[in-house]
Amino acid sequence: MKKYFAKVIVTLKDEVKDTRALAVEKTLKRLGVAENSNFRTGKFYAFDFSAQNERTALEKLGFICADVLSNPVVEKYEILEFKELK
Repeated sequence: MKKYFAKVIVTLKDEVKDTRALAVEKTLKRLGVAENSNFRTGKFYAFDFSAQNERTALEKLGFICADVLSNPVVEKYEILEFKELK
């Protein structure tokens, strides 16, 4: 088995109202720090996992992102980094 490392960010889909981001924007505007900031929130994950080879690792990573880390109805994910660990 080989070890792999991934960094993933999960955010709400663009068409889904991000209430946490709206609260942050409101506070930033009230403090005079940001105007028209189009703020978005999300969750960041960094983790190691094992797989037989790179193809299997990518399949496993896709499953982890789509079925465990995110809710595909309202969220999207982006793999920021994927590499084999030596």
